Amino acid sequence: MRADRTPLHRMGVLADLALAVVLAAVLLTASVQVVGASDVTGPWRTLLIAGLVVLHVTVLGRSRWPAATFAVGSATMLLLALAPDLGGASAAEAGSPFSALLLPSGLVFFVLLYSVSSSAAPPQPQLALAVGLVGGGITVARLWDAGEYVSTPGEGAAWRLFVTAAVAAGLLAAWALGRYRATRLAWVAALEERAVRAERERRATVEQARRDLEHAAERAGAAERRRIAREMHDVVAHSLAVVVGQAEGGRMIVATQPARAADVLSTIAEQGRLALTEMRSLLGVLREDDDANRAPQPGLDELERVVDDVKRAGTSVELTATGEPLGLSPTAHVAAFRVVQESLTNVVKHAPPGSRAKVSLDWSQRGLRIRVEDDGASAQTSNADEPGRGLLGMRERLALVGGRLERAAPDPSGHVGFVVQAWIPTPQDHPPHDEGTRS
Repeated sequence: MRADRTPLHRMGVLADLALAVVLAAVLLTASVQVVGASDVTGPWRTLLIAGLVVLHVTVLGRSRWPAATFAVGSATMLLLALAPDLGGASAAEAGSPFSALLLPSGLVFFVLLYSVSSSAAPPQPQLALAVGLVGGGITVARLWDAGEYVSTPGEGAAWRLFVTAAVAAGLLAAWALGRYRATRLAWVAALEERAVRAERERRATVEQARRDLEHAAERAGAAERRRIAREMHDVVAHSLAVVVGQAEGGRMIVATQPARAADVLSTIAEQGRLALTEMRSLLGVLREDDDANRAPQPGLDELERVVDDVKRAGTSVELTATGEPLGLSPTAHVAAFRVVQESLTNVVKHAPPGSRAKVSLDWSQRGLRIRVEDDGASAQTSNADEPGRGLLGMRERLALVGGRLERAAPDPSGHVGFVVQAWIPTPQDHPPHDEGTRS
């Protein structure tokens, strides 16, 4: 919708029209009657009536073109000042011939001055005041001679004082009221702009908060997916490694020792059931039902089961613990368990048959150091530079509890094969920075 067709604009046009009609009905009619009853004839009569009509017509455009209508009104008032005094019947009623500036329609000039003062942009209001003061001076000079209105010098002085005060008061009052309205409108516009800006900032804040929540939800979802991926890898990799080891061994002994086939198959079935149970427990976190049953996470007290599984797969494992066990958080217990489980799983997967592994848990006041080593160096060396999901999962788990993976590589001394070494601090202590990664 165009700006000049808005309801607010239409209301302004109607207000100007109503004002013009009222002023014309009250002032123009009386002014035209006075001119018609005067002794002014010929061109001046025509000019005066035309000027009065133009002066009233300018009221229709005072809101849209305040400066232009004020200029036309000022020119019309100058015409009235230059016109000869009105005599005849009008002068007889007044008691003396008088200037056309005293016609009732002259009050329209104050309306036009108010409009330009309240609606025009600077410096037009200031220029309008200057023009008005000049016109006021012309008016006072034109009315300075009291004529037959007064009969004594004292009354003449009072008349001049009255004319000067009336003209000055009318000009300043009209201009001051216009500036007051302009200031008030500017103040209201500033408040509206401030409210709009505050609303815009509020919406921006709400939108930013929404985006932050979405990002936080995405990060939480990504972290949960990584956690699930770690759990699935640890559960599946360990169980399948044991199953594969048992299957490989069972294939070799079934021909020579058929009686042991039942033990091998029993171990495979047990590992399959265990993996299935843990997978069901793990996938329960993906259910929308908050009451889904979740099995407790494994801890260091279940390492014996992992060691027995690896032993049944054909790898000899020695588990030793030194120092007094300290209270680790449940998450730290899970991290320690998974480090050992993943390390032994890698031994089963990569070390040659008949390899031996050693798991050492070294407790101290500051935390727990885990070391898992085996003697199958030749088979694991090729994989040392290609860390997979297991090593990545170790690092992530240890980082969550403030620990670190100190080593996951072949032993450069050659005394053992592959070495995995990790550090987990106690809750009240930070990871020791003076115990660097072994080279």
